[in-house]
Amino acid sequence: MNFTFPKDFLWGAACSAYQIEGAWNEGGKGMSTHDHYARLPEYAHYYKAGRPDTCSDFYHHYKEDVDIMVEHGLKSFRFSISWPRLFPDNVKDINQEAVEYYNDLFSYCCEKGLVLFVDLFHWDMPQWVLELGGPVNKEFIDWFEAYAKACYENFGDKVAYWSTMNEPNFSIFSGYYQTDGDGAGIFPPFENDKTKAFTASHYMNLAHMRAVKLYREMGFSGKIGAVIDLFPIYPYSLSDEKDVEAAKRRFDYYAGKWIGPLLLGEYPESVVECYSEYFPEGFQEEIRNAYVEIDYIGDNYYQQRYAKYSPEKPYFDLCDNPEQTVSDKNDEMGGIFVDIQNYPQGLYDIVMLLHREYHAKEIVITENGLPLPRDKENPAVPSKIQDEERIRYMRGHISALARAIDVGVPVTGYYVWSIEDTYEHGLGFDYDFGLIAVNYETMERTPRESFRWYADLIRFVSGQKET
Repeated sequence: MNFTFPKDFLWGAACSAYQIEGAWNEGGKGMSTHDHYARLPEYAHYYKAGRPDTCSDFYHHYKEDVDIMVEHGLKSFRFSISWPRLFPDNVKDINQEAVEYYNDLFSYCCEKGLVLFVDLFHWDMPQWVLELGGPVNKEFIDWFEAYAKACYENFGDKVAYWSTMNEPNFSIFSGYYQTDGDGAGIFPPFENDKTKAFTASHYMNLAHMRAVKLYREMGFSGKIGAVIDLFPIYPYSLSDEKDVEAAKRRFDYYAGKWIGPLLLGEYPESVVECYSEYFPEGFQEEIRNAYVEIDYIGDNYYQQRYAKYSPEKPYFDLCDNPEQTVSDKNDEMGGIFVDIQNYPQGLYDIVMLLHREYHAKEIVITENGLPLPRDKENPAVPSKIQDEERIRYMRGHISALARAIDVGVPVTGYYVWSIEDTYEHGLGFDYDFGLIAVNYETMERTPRESFRWYADLIRFVSGQKET
C-alpha cells in the first residue's frame, strides 16, 4: 500500500454552530429548539450535563481559533450556519447582524487560505419552525429552500462545499422516534410517533433536493451534497444467510432511507416493504421525480454495528459484536455516542460500499474522532493535552483511507471531529473531542498533542509528489 493522498486532499477539522458558537441570545439570534427545550423542567434530563448557551464561545473567539487552525496547517474548515441566528422569527425577515457575522467569519477563513465547507442544517432548528409543524409539515420544504437561498445569496461566493443536512437520523428522525429500539426520540420535540419520524425524514429528503436544485440554478461553481452518519452493519454470523440479509435490512433502515434517495434516487426495497405505512402517500414516486444528483456524499464515521435475523418484521435485531473484547471498547458513554471504538476497518468497508454499490463519485469523511472524559470534579478544565489515544485513533483511520484511495475509492477529504471542545447533545460538556482544548472558565485555548501530530502529518503528505 502507498501511504499517499491527492495533492488537493481536504485535510480539515469540523464543528457546528450549535456546538461551539454559543452567544445563544446575542446578535439577534432567535430560539433554537434546543434553547427552548433546555429550559423546560420536564426535559431537563436531556440537558443535565449542560446547555448550549456559551459552549466554547466561538462567536467571540473565531479569529483566535482560525489562527490556530492555520498555524497547524489545516487546509479546510467545516462549520455550520445557525438557522435561528439567520432567521430568528420567521421565514422572511433575515437578521442582518447574523449576515455580517458570518460574512466576517467566512471572509477571515478565506483570507487565511482555508477552504470552507458549510452545513445548512446541523441540528439547530428554529423554534418557530417547530411551532409551525416542523419537518412533519410539508411547508418545511419551502421554508428550508428560502433559508438555503438566503445562505447562497449572502455567502455563496465564499463557500466551496455546501452540505444541506448533517446526520438527519438524529436531528430529524430521532425527534419523533428512536433509531435504535422503540420509544420516544432523543431530540426535540422528543415525541414517540413512527409515522411522524418517517414523514419528517421524507420531507427532509425533498427539502435537500430542492436546495440542491436551487444551488445549481443560481449558477455557483462550488459543490453541494449531504452528510450522513454512515457505518457498516455486519451480520452476527457470516455463515447464516438470514443474518447476512438482516444486516442489509438494518443498513437500509438506518442509512438507506437517506443515501438511497441521495445517491440512487429512490428508497431501498426493504424500506418500502417494511415502512410504507409510515410514509406519506406516493413517497417513492415523489423522490424519483424530485431527484437531483449531488457532487459528493459526506460520511461521519465513528463505529460499526451488528445485526441478526428476527422472524418478525422488519426481520432484524441489533446485537453485540460476537468477537468484541473489553479492550476493544473506548468508554461506555451512553447518550447518543455508544461504544465508539477504534475500528478503522469499518471506515474502509463503508467507503468501499459507497463506491461499489452506491456509485458515489466523491466521498468526504466529514467527521471522525474520539472523545476523552473530563474530570467531573473540575468540569471547566479540559481533558489531557497529551492525548495519545486520539493520535492512535486518527492514525489508524487515516491509514484505512490511504488503503481505500490506493484501490481507487474517490475519497477527497478527511475532517477530524472536532476542531475544539464541544457541547454534545446528551453528553453536555462531559467529553472532549477537540484538537484544541478549551477551559470553559477562562476560554483559554490550548492545542492538544493530537493537533501537533495532525499538523506534522499534513506537512508530510503535502510535501509528497502528487499521486
